[in-house]
Amino acid sequence: MIGPPRVCQKAVQTGIVSSIGMRATPTIKQVGTVSIVITSIVCAVVLAFLSNSTSGVLSKALTPVLLLIIVAAQAQLYRIHLVQQRRQLRFHKLGRKLVHIKAERRRDEALALKILNHINSTSDPVPEHAKVWQKPLHGFSGDLALAYESSCGKKYTLLADLTGHGIAAAIGAAPVASIFRATTKKGWTVEKIVTELNNRLQELLPSGFFCCAAIVMEDKGLITICNAGLPEILIINDEGQIVNCVTSAQLPLGIQSIGVEDVIVVTAEYHQQHQLYAFTDGLIETTSANDEVFDIDVLSDLLCTQNQGFGRIKSIMDSFESFSKDSLPDDDISIVEVKIC
Repeated sequence: MIGPPRVCQKAVQTGIVSSIGMRATPTIKQVGTVSIVITSIVCAVVLAFLSNSTSGVLSKALTPVLLLIIVAAQAQLYRIHLVQQRRQLRFHKLGRKLVHIKAERRRDEALALKILNHINSTSDPVPEHAKVWQKPLHGFSGDLALAYESSCGKKYTLLADLTGHGIAAAIGAAPVASIFRATTKKGWTVEKIVTELNNRLQELLPSGFFCCAAIVMEDKGLITICNAGLPEILIINDEGQIVNCVTSAQLPLGIQSIGVEDVIVVTAEYHQQHQLYAFTDGLIETTSANDEVFDIDVLSDLLCTQNQGFGRIKSIMDSFESFSKDSLPDDDISIVEVKIC
């Protein structure tokens, strides 16, 4: 993983000082300092003139006043100097804190990537029934896409959107991947898999963390789907017609304990080739530089095209990259294409 560039502490501090403490236009304090300096110079010049003046009365009357003004000005300049020193010290502390935060972030991303690499290294090769395209927001994606095939021929696919990014997402990614792999290898039903995932995550994850997920199982044309918090799942035939739309009817996983009877699934049977598309909300909430949104209508237009035999992932990817080339995404982006039959 390529982390954030190393930042020289001095450069960071200088950048903070220049952006916070230095301004293009003079501040009131800067103008006041200049005025004090000018006043001191003027008083010193007048005092020197009076010392050489022949008018002793005028010199005796003005000299104490001028000396008092000069001393007061020097005292004020000293106070300003102390304030500037304290401010500079705060800037230096802020710079060191920023460097520390950046270093912690790099460590967290490295740890999250290590966990992801471990998940991938222990996973089987992705079966041919599933294609995945992902675009992470940072070095580690909070989205997880997995596909397995059991020994009895059942084909499973998971798309999960975990809370947070980096290490926060990695905390949930590891158990999700482990549980999904173990349960699919045993040929479990979608209801049992969802129950196991939910209850284990409910035990493991801290409060406020959860997992939106789509779990799909296909067995000789019979498909079972559970949508737990993801956008609608679309099933499209080869001609580009949407034949089914599965909206979220299940709570995201890890929020509360459930039983098998609480899992809501949708089943359908197809005897001809179809494609199923599940995606995270990062895909349909991306905004272009012109404030246009790559929403569900835009995605549907791309999906409602004839299948040329290799799916539609490539065209979606190319269209999205062209759409968002001058803007930065706000979330991880994932889409999964599952072949049916």
